[in-house]
Amino acid sequence: MKMNKDMKGICLFLGMIGLGYVAFLVLLMAITGVKILKSILFITMLSSMLVSLGLTPQVKTRLKDYARSTLLK
Repeated sequence: MKMNKDMKGICLFLGMIGLGYVAFLVLLMAITGVKILKSILFITMLSSMLVSLGLTPQVKTRLKDYARSTLLK
């Protein structure tokens, strides 16, 4: 799927905002004990998908190589 740079930038921006919101919700859950795990999982999946759409194929390849090298140590 070919997307222009503006759309990739918007997907990456929205995905990062979503991941930041997830971090805030995890902190809120840790402090108050509120049970919002399903919401956190849903937002994490959606934000990860948006970040993945926003990354270029070269960056995706580098991230996969880095993850493999880190996990196989």
